[in-house]
Amino acid sequence: MTHFDGTRYDAAWDKSTWFVLILVACCCIAIFFFDDGIWPAVISLGILLFVVLCFKGIYYKIDGNQLIVYTFFIPKAYPIAEIKEVKPSDSTYASPAPALSKRLAITFTNPDILKSPLPLLISPVRQQEFIRELHDINPNIQVGSGSASYIINDL
Repeated sequence: MTHFDGTRYDAAWDKSTWFVLILVACCCIAIFFFDDGIWPAVISLGILLFVVLCFKGIYYKIDGNQLIVYTFFIPKAYPIAEIKEVKPSDSTYASPAPALSKRLAITFTNPDILKSPLPLLISPVRQQEFIRELHDINPNIQVGSGSASYIINDL
């Protein structure tokens, strides 16, 4: 596996992320009341650990001219030079963004980069700093505004 350096941005969590974690934890705790065996408890705790690791395994790095998106600790690199636009999004599509709010939609000049017509949705913490760092590397990036324009002030 390739090792990337650069600035790390953890994924932002919001109420929806905590709701999922609490829901899974409650389901796992309920197993203790319905079954007195050790294996259901071990399996349910394993499921809870897996969900927490999935959420913690999502983060982002800007390394040189690449945006690296880690999903379950597995990196996928995207060229920053190919980024066309970064704008806030309130989309609920599945993506490497545990928060349903505080999402950024990244579109590329070449649609073959994602192999999808949808934009890349991420939710980094310190979003203004993140966008500013991307914009410093590629000044051609359009910084859009949208219904969630709470993050873009003075770029």
